[in-house]
Amino acid sequence: MELAQWFLMGVIFTIGVFGLTYLSLLVKLKWYTWASLSIGIVAILFGIGWAGASFLEGIAQSGAMALIFFSGSGVILMVLTWRYLVVPELNQPGTTPAAEGRKTEQ
Repeated sequence: MELAQWFLMGVIFTIGVFGLTYLSLLVKLKWYTWASLSIGIVAILFGIGWAGASFLEGIAQSGAMALIFFSGSGVILMVLTWRYLVVPELNQPGTTPAAEGRKTEQ
């Protein structure tokens, strides 16, 4: 079970890196946007790792607290960053192929 947990964390980390790489191909973002997204991913993975280790040691309360504080704050940080810093950049004309399609349809 323990090996599967660390393997899945590696898979989630890899998907996160690929997602950020794809996003970097779509739009040019400022440094603080990238920092916020990266910190959010690391916080989520840290919370999952802490929770998994706590559950394996039999201390479920610590694991649940890690999910709430670390993973929850990482999710909130990523959602707020996405909504207020990434989406406005994606919707600007000329930044993505989708935005170009909307521009020519109008």
